[in-house]
Amino acid sequence: MEPVIILHHHEIVLKGGNRKHFEQVLLRNLREVAAADGTRCSLSGGYGKFVLSPLSGGVEEPLIDRLRKVFGLANVCPGVRVPQELESISAAAVDSLSGQEFRTIRVETRRVDRRFPMKSMDVSAAVGAVLCGKFGVRANLSKPDVTVSIEIVDGVAYVYSRRLRAAGGLPSGVSGRLVGLLSAGFDSPVACWRMMKRGCNVAMVHFHSMPYTARRSVDQVRDIARVLTTYQYRTKLFIVPFAPLQNEIVLATDPSLRIILYRRMMMRIAEKIAHMVNAEGLVTGEAVGQVASQTLRNIRIIDSAATLPVLRPLSGTDKEEIIATARTIGTHDISSEPYDDCCSFLAPRKPETWADAGPVTGAEEKLDIPSMVGAAVASMEMEKFVFPGSPGADRGAGTGGRGVHAPSEHA
Repeated sequence: MEPVIILHHHEIVLKGGNRKHFEQVLLRNLREVAAADGTRCSLSGGYGKFVLSPLSGGVEEPLIDRLRKVFGLANVCPGVRVPQELESISAAAVDSLSGQEFRTIRVETRRVDRRFPMKSMDVSAAVGAVLCGKFGVRANLSKPDVTVSIEIVDGVAYVYSRRLRAAGGLPSGVSGRLVGLLSAGFDSPVACWRMMKRGCNVAMVHFHSMPYTARRSVDQVRDIARVLTTYQYRTKLFIVPFAPLQNEIVLATDPSLRIILYRRMMMRIAEKIAHMVNAEGLVTGEAVGQVASQTLRNIRIIDSAATLPVLRPLSGTDKEEIIATARTIGTHDISSEPYDDCCSFLAPRKPETWADAGPVTGAEEKLDIPSMVGAAVASMEMEKFVFPGSPGADRGAGTGGRGVHAPSEHA
């Protein structure tokens, strides 16, 4: 029995003429993820699945956990490859259940290789009989305690009893680039992750109000960027000092409009960065009605400051759903820590919740917007995060436990 991991594709199996490209990108991503701890392996297959074969040792749980985060995979199935012989298949099935407690079983067989003489149902029945006799259990085809899967393909058979759900979606990198406005809170990391799941690479921009607010929010955002890099393998994080712009806005405009003016300025700066990195749009973590700046009217007013599309994957999502996703993807504990949001600095007591375009554009006439945007871009820093195992990862400074964080440099 040769240990393998069967990696079933998610929705790329539905693609047409560009399916080959999607498979090639997924294969490249899998190689990077597998190599993160020095694992040597071969990857083969296509047309619905890849098979990963370790070249030395067995299948380790850390590798399985990394593979489950790869976008484009439906599930990850640790198992074995055996000859196309009923005796070998049955022995592998018995071995896959050793040490487990169960009272009912089901055997599912998929026979792609029609050269194998037995039909799928006959294989399932024969292997099921062996298992029932060996473990003293009974078959249950509707709600079994465990299911043994058999795939008969290309002159071999794959046998496994663990089918672990993977990230799904589209392979990272197939859908172009976005720029995400990233805070240390729950929402924006989840929004960025959701766009990554659709195959986008997300560069991130964080606005801070230091020295008036603590450095902690910047450190938390770095930690979040490291976590998200485990899903997209390379991340650029732009860190923008926003306090000077806030001071200008406060001195020249109506207090009730400050939050909207802050957000419009952020959109302009993020769009400038998007043009620098060849991004096709912006992404934010806003959900309709969650806070004062996120009413439908205010969202429309804020969006009008940008010319690129602004994507809000959390628009119809409530806070409990967002927090649940944050737990799943690994950003929850970081976002749970206290932090200073830059929009809370010099925030008005009564922010406008249903703004009109006229007063907003009138307030902005008092500001030298091109100069403010230019100054913010000139003073920002860019940091790179690279997933371990990716080309260039060993050139970074410190892994932080999740990725490689390159030294800051002015963009």
